[in-house]
Amino acid sequence: MYELDDFGGVFLTTGATVTQGRTVPAVSAYVEWFKPARRRSGSITVVHGGGGQSSEFLRTPDDRPGWVHAFLRAGYAVYLLDRPGHGRNHWNGAVLGPASAPADYETLVPRFVEPARHMLWPEAAEHRQWPSESRGATDRFMASQGPMATRLAASQAHVEAIAPALFDFVGDTVLLTHSAGGPCGWALSACGGPRVKAIVAVEPLGAPGFEHAHGRFDNGLCAAEFAGPHNPYAPPIAIVTAEASWMRQMNFQAADYLRSRGARLTHLDLPALGVTGNGHMMMSELNSDIIADVVVGWLDQHVRT
Repeated sequence: MYELDDFGGVFLTTGATVTQGRTVPAVSAYVEWFKPARRRSGSITVVHGGGGQSSEFLRTPDDRPGWVHAFLRAGYAVYLLDRPGHGRNHWNGAVLGPASAPADYETLVPRFVEPARHMLWPEAAEHRQWPSESRGATDRFMASQGPMATRLAASQAHVEAIAPALFDFVGDTVLLTHSAGGPCGWALSACGGPRVKAIVAVEPLGAPGFEHAHGRFDNGLCAAEFAGPHNPYAPPIAIVTAEASWMRQMNFQAADYLRSRGARLTHLDLPALGVTGNGHMMMSELNSDIIADVVVGWLDQHVRT
């Protein structure tokens, strides 16, 4: 168990802008924080994926404690970022540009909930860690999924816009990213420089030259040039890859690219560590605590706090 010293939330803003003759908030984001009473000097900042939101790390869809609790027990202050237009931030198309429609069950269930039933990729046969439906896990998961930018370059630009306010608020931190939050994490690292003490990229989207429906990865592990001046791959990096995910080969390609850049990389391939049966939403699955412990163990070895 742990005792909280402080918790709360705040909107990060970049001022106001005028659109269609009206003054409205410019790019904004939301950060929720939890600080244990006995804590290390650093923190963990969570950057969610795709059309998701940071609440995915608070509780699992079958209502078990999420990764936030594991990090708090380990002594880390945790900051949960709702990226611009996600979670507690409404999507203002005049500011953020066009957004996709929220994903439907037909699209997400075969990839996240029932991969072994639909077999859209060979590794899907190994998936067996999604929670029981006795608590409505699938409905809760789907309720968390909203729109996202129709271009990867736009998502990247959105987090780059709020990066100064984010790092002023969280200070020195570990970036823990997931899925389409992965490219956003590399972009934030380029902005934050020495404030980024490590990056834990949980199944990050992208590999050099990868063609995605929302854009091509023309800048290594990102779609666009970095706005920040720092080497985004300078901190210690861990990539976390599940056994039954469609991201496996992409993650191995990303790992090869990082090694070619001289990155201090650890590829935490979960089945090689004896953690099996997981899909892309591993923080929501039955053995999520075991995976959180793998992440904390890596941080203990690679991050000085």
